[in-house]
Amino acid sequence: VFQTIPTLGATCWRYFAMDGNSYLALANHRNNNSNTDVDSVIFQWNGSAFVAVQSIPTRGAMDWEFFRMDSSSYLAVANSVSGTNFDIDSGIYRWNGAVFAPMQSIATHGATDWEYFSMDGNSYLAVSNYMNGDNVNTDSIIYQWNGTAFAVFQSIPTHGAFGWKWFTLQGSNYLAVANN
Repeated sequence: VFQTIPTLGATCWRYFAMDGNSYLALANHRNNNSNTDVDSVIFQWNGSAFVAVQSIPTRGAMDWEFFRMDSSSYLAVANSVSGTNFDIDSGIYRWNGAVFAPMQSIATHGATDWEYFSMDGNSYLAVSNYMNGDNVNTDSIIYQWNGTAFAVFQSIPTHGAFGWKWFTLQGSNYLAVANN
């Protein structure tokens, strides 16, 4: 074992490099008391270990998505649950040179995953929504960047959606969803 890092019901690690530095974003889902309102943490490599550099309040975090757009760096967190409430906001954060600062809050329903992709000069973020209230038959949403924020582009019926994957095959673009 190279390094042990304490977590709180961790669900995702996301590695990314930015400005010549290496980072890990940790999605913490819940603490030992099953409280899902816990901070998730950004770690930076200091040359010998990853050290915590920023805590971000999250609610049942399931995923981080790092992406670059218009020469800026962003992190999106998929918040899935607060207590028993699955209808909560997830957040998009923009790097301001020192920390990831809140940029946009998006209503989600048991969010489990974000997938960033670009196509035909446009930037998109797809969120997989797992549950709306007690119903797993809920739409997952694709958002398009409009120059200042992400706006709803398309709503796709899903069943307990757990993840997206964007890919190109033989010159055609695809977005696959994992329904539970």
